[in-house]
Amino acid sequence: MEPTEFVVFINEITQNFVFGDCFSDSYIKTVTMSDGQTRTIKLTPMVRDGKPMVEINDTGNISYMGPEGAKTNGNLMVQLHMVPEELRGKLPKQGLQD
Repeated sequence: MEPTEFVVFINEITQNFVFGDCFSDSYIKTVTMSDGQTRTIKLTPMVRDGKPMVEINDTGNISYMGPEGAKTNGNLMVQLHMVPEELRGKLPKQGLQD
């Protein structure tokens, strides 16, 4: 199975942390919220119960969502969009980073 590429957006209600980073294997980003709290987001694409999902580890709080959508935890929102097949491999990947 060929890896699927994603575009991620991470936002707090008052600020944008990530705008359109691309990744396929996994993604890690640490952000500092407006209240000074630090959150580390790790995204890992996987198959769960036979369906493509993305595991979201938000500083130890683990949840799952489909490959297209958004998940909110408090004031932090993570949005994912699959990269269209015709653009896969053409956008710069961010991958594991801080």
